[in-house]
Amino acid sequence: MAGKGQAAKGAGAPSISDEKVKAATGRNWMGWFVILNRANANARPHKEVATLLKEKYGVPPWWSQMITVEYERARGGRALNERPGGTFSVNVTKVFPVPLPALFKAVTDPKKRAAWFPKGTFEESSKTENKYWRGKWKNGRIELGFYAKGDAKSQLTLESSKLAKAEDVEKERAAWKKAFEKLGGLLA
Repeated sequence: MAGKGQAAKGAGAPSISDEKVKAATGRNWMGWFVILNRANANARPHKEVATLLKEKYGVPPWWSQMITVEYERARGGRALNERPGGTFSVNVTKVFPVPLPALFKAVTDPKKRAAWFPKGTFEESSKTENKYWRGKWKNGRIELGFYAKGDAKSQLTLESSKLAKAEDVEKERAAWKKAFEKLGGLLA
């Protein structure tokens, strides 16, 4: 691990600092990796390792997933942005200077969406007003989450999943960042 508690950037290095993981879980990355090495976690399925951390060591659910993913990455069992099934996902987030209902409408209304949404086939599967919107996207899925950040600000988060290759991640991220910028221009 690199100095100042931050893991060195590079292949397999944890993306969250030692200080943050220790503050949330009571151990730094090295502490968790030693425990997982002793538990032969590299030979166990992801779900089993996350369950072990949660049940035996009392690690909160989100952190048990994060520790397991970072361990898998460090041991070469998973690439950055790779999901357990071998597909990839990417997340994009942006805060917009509009109330939550205005953002939700601009995103989900087909006429408004045509002005900013990336090219590709989208098929809605579920939606809850001012909370989320999900569906099939190209050969994968997207899920958009909506969060109020005060009376006049809202956050939009997107996860594009089931990407076939690691190379697809940055292309997809760039497309959605560009789309979010267009959306921001329309809402301004």
